[in-house]
Parts: sequence; structure tokens; C-alpha cells
Amino acid sequence: MSSVSPIQIPSRLPLLLTHEGVLLPGSTMRTSVDSARNLQLVRSRLLQGTSLQSTILGVIPNTPDPASDAQDLPPLHRIGTAALAVQVVGSNWPKPHYTLLITGLCRFQIVQVLKEKPYPVAEVEQLDRLEEFPNTCKTREELGELSEQFYKYAVQLVEMLDMSVPAVAKLRRLLDSLPREALPDILTSIIRTSNKEKLQILDAVSLEERFKMTIPLLVRQIEGLKLLQKTRKHKQDDDKRIVEKENRNKTIDLAQETVVGFQRKLQDGDKSQSTKHKFLK
Repeated sequence: MSSVSPIQIPSRLPLLLTHEGVLLPGSTMRTSVDSARNLQLVRSRLLQGTSLQSTILGVIPNTPDPASDAQDLPPLHRIGTAALAVQVVGSNWPKPHYTLLITGLCRFQIVQVLKEKPYPVAEVEQLDRLEEFPNTCKTREELGELSEQFYKYAVQLVEMLDMSVPAVAKLRRLLDSLPREALPDILTSIIRTSNKEKLQILDAVSLEERFKMTIPLLVRQIEGLKLLQKTRKHKQDDDKRIVEKENRNKTIDLAQETVVGFQRKLQDGDKSQSTKHKFLK
């Protein structure tokens, strides 16, 4: 199992308020920015000539940013994700806005909001780190069984898909190369899950709790794929001439359904090798 260097986030973070999606550690997400405070944050912290990778943002889910900075901040979701913006794309049409490509690093909780304007800044406490299981034997034993169970279901799910699809093949390799404790967040961001479910996983600070919550999500995805495969197989029995073609199309469709987020993540990851600042007139 590969080791991932620990990361220490600053004790104060500028906050990016989002309500359309939930960013989990280890995953990548695109988010649109067009509200007053979020625009100020992007312009002040991301577009001032410094490297994007030097600025860590605090991404707060389930919290819409008011359209005007004259409005008070809404109640902030307590748990957020520290993130790097690896790409910023701007446009003036139909109104000024930016699209950010952000990658999650780790969880944090808000201790207190230090200021609300021109964009919110909060004192935060880091909740997890991108590192391997704790070194204590007791902790390893407690998590080992859950980790193995999760890994078994993750492999079963991926191997139900068409391994000739590059994104599926790469995901299979990642299951063996990534630290096990990173997998619940990453798999949750890839499979079919609602924002509510992602939010529950984000709020699960305990690694043991995350394993317990994500295993049923994997099982649900597996059972759904089995049912879909069985249903389509019955429909193909009357015309054997198209069985092979239909099976291949079916499997590719399932792969694309299940790992569409992963494919986008791979493409975005390639782009992030050279960070881009763009502003389109």
C-alpha cells in the first residue's frame, strides 16, 4: 500500500460557500461561482498572480452564498473540506462568474467565523489527514476487518464493469495503490449517491464510521447493476444475433454510468498537471 504524505492545513481558511454539490477528500469537483462573497474570494485569493496551489480554501457544503454581500451569512455547515483550486475559468456572459476545479484534501470543522466581508474567513480545526492507518495495533485490528470488507465490495463492483474502458481499468489499479482509508471518500464520490448521502459521509469524522456507512452504498450499487444486467439479458434472449453486441453496449453503459465522475476526475487530473488561469471575454 502506498504511503501518502501528511498535510497540515492553516488554522485560518477563506471559505467558499457551495450548495450544488459535496466535495469529499481525495475527489475533484467543478463548482460555479457567481455570488458576491465567492466572487471576492476568487478575485482576491486565486487571481492575484500567486500560484493556485499555494492557496488552500475551506469548501463549505449545503450553504448557499447570499447574492449580495449586504445580506448576512446563513448558518454555515460545521464540517467542510480543505481544498486546492487547480483551475479557474472565468466568463462575463451572461454575467460575471467563474468555474473552479477543486480537489479535496481533508476534513475540518469551523471553530469560529473571524470575518464575513469581503468574504468569510474562519478559524478551523483539521479533522483528518492524508496518511496511513494509525500505527497502534489495536486501531489497526479494529479497522482491518471493515477495511477488507469494503475493499472486497469495491473490487466486486469494479470487476462487474468492462475492464476495456480505460477509466474502469485505472480505477481497478487505484484500489490496490491508494491507502485504504482514502477509499470510502473516493468511491462515494464516484458511485451513484445523493448529495445528502455524500454530506453524511463528509460528516462522518470517524474512519470506522465512514467504512460502515459506505459499505451499504457499494452493496446497493452492486445489486442495482446485477438487476440491470439480469433484466437486459432476458430482453436479449429472443434475438441471439444481437446478444454479444447488446452485452458489450450494456457493460459500457454501466461503466459510464458508474464511473462518469471518475472519468471526469482523470481528465481534470491530467489538466491540473499544468495549472491554468483563464478569463474569457
